Amino acid sequence: MAQHDERLTMTEELPEGTVTILFTDVVGSTEMRTGRGDASAQQMMRTHFDLVRQQIEQHSGQEVKTIGDAFMVAFTSALRAVACAVDIQRALHERNLLQPPDEQVQGRIGLNTGEVIQEEEDLFGAAVDAAARIVAKARSGQILLPEAVKSIMGAAKDVQLVDQGRFRLKGFPERWRLFEVVWQEERTVGPVLVERTPFVGREEERAELRRLLDQTAQGRGALVMIGGEPGVGKTRLAEELADEARQRNMLALTGRCYEMEGAPPYTPFVEMVEATVRMFPPEALRDALGDSAPEVAKLMPELRRLFPDIAPPLDLPPEQERRYLFNSVREFLARAGQAQPLLLVLDDLQWADDATLLLLQHIAQQLHEMPILILGTYRDVELDVARPLARALEELHRQRLARRIALKRLLEDGVSAMLRALSGQEPPAPLVQAIYRETEGNPFFVEEVFQHLAEEGKLFDAQGRWRPDLEVSELDVPESVRLVIGRRLERVSEECRSVLTTAAVIGRAFS
Repeated sequence: MAQHDERLTMTEELPEGTVTILFTDVVGSTEMRTGRGDASAQQMMRTHFDLVRQQIEQHSGQEVKTIGDAFMVAFTSALRAVACAVDIQRALHERNLLQPPDEQVQGRIGLNTGEVIQEEEDLFGAAVDAAARIVAKARSGQILLPEAVKSIMGAAKDVQLVDQGRFRLKGFPERWRLFEVVWQEERTVGPVLVERTPFVGREEERAELRRLLDQTAQGRGALVMIGGEPGVGKTRLAEELADEARQRNMLALTGRCYEMEGAPPYTPFVEMVEATVRMFPPEALRDALGDSAPEVAKLMPELRRLFPDIAPPLDLPPEQERRYLFNSVREFLARAGQAQPLLLVLDDLQWADDATLLLLQHIAQQLHEMPILILGTYRDVELDVARPLARALEELHRQRLARRIALKRLLEDGVSAMLRALSGQEPPAPLVQAIYRETEGNPFFVEEVFQHLAEEGKLFDAQGRWRPDLEVSELDVPESVRLVIGRRLERVSEECRSVLTTAAVIGRAFS
């Protein structure tokens, strides 16, 4: 985005606190000006500005400022912000249909929700910075938003989102999961592997999971528990399987557990029910709910607004109430699976509560009769006897209800393949050996070291090729890796820090 800042008169006070920020940007504006000349390009931009401002006004947004050819807009409602973004893209599309190719203006939009502060008719904060980074990741015609906006929107039945994977946002240590808002009916609804961590190796694990997908399609489901240390690729393996499941016309849903005090029970199942509401046609969803609707609506009360005919739940004694809920959820999933085979991914189960794990065990008892494959991921370094997952795994193993896959670190050839995918060219053997030696093949650490060295200008020349004077001994890898590991360890649990020995090994190697 250009850096010229044009302050606009505000008609009302800017909001503070939690708001949704929308950034728009024009794709190829510099080429437009150099190709058409300043006067012609400026006339096109004035028309574009009028179009955008019309949509902002209609959706009660507050224009904070323009920065060159970009808008920054604040909304007190995430749903209104997304609706505004969709209508901007549709208005641009309709206008472009009437213009010759060299007079068309293409836009991209990024959103984020979070806390902001107001100062001198402007808004500031990490939420604003992230929104600006997100729009920079969008392609022409795209609308991207993070999980924060998705969560606030809830089960918005008119908004369809497609998971685009994890992105690296400049200035933010952790990668962000971004979703595309689908605003064109003819647009292909499928996962786009944009800027995801390269996926290499894992041939044996993928072959076993593909076999289970085949078995599930024939009506015989299974539960698979994937364990490994942080950063080893558990979630990414699950994402790859979800992509493959969608290609087979299966419905792939993901629910996550969160490390937080007082988290509500059944969170991953609630998230998957919410996703089902967005993806299933209303009639098909109501059929799948069937007589189980009153109990499933306990997990998602919004169902009662969508289907007013849902009866009140039965008044049962406490000792029967949970089992009746579990049976109802299992029956709902079974009917949904009969309509379309399911892949259910439960991520970060090391943080799951007792209720969630008991429901999982209950469903697992009949998976062999259901077209449902369930994938659970967990950090095996956090398995202590005090956590509910340890007890659940012992019981699942005793009853032979789950298969377990232990993901290990990459070997040296896997690190080489990962660097090849990250760089788009064959990596120098000394660099592969150095990164493998110091990261011990943890995929997350491999990527972080590579990205840090690349951002420091240590790896590539001006043409993007490996520097001819690249000397591994002069890369100052020790400090780089310390920074990378330090940022990561700040964001894992205190319990995990005590068992993540990778950082200590690397530190000793550099001393």
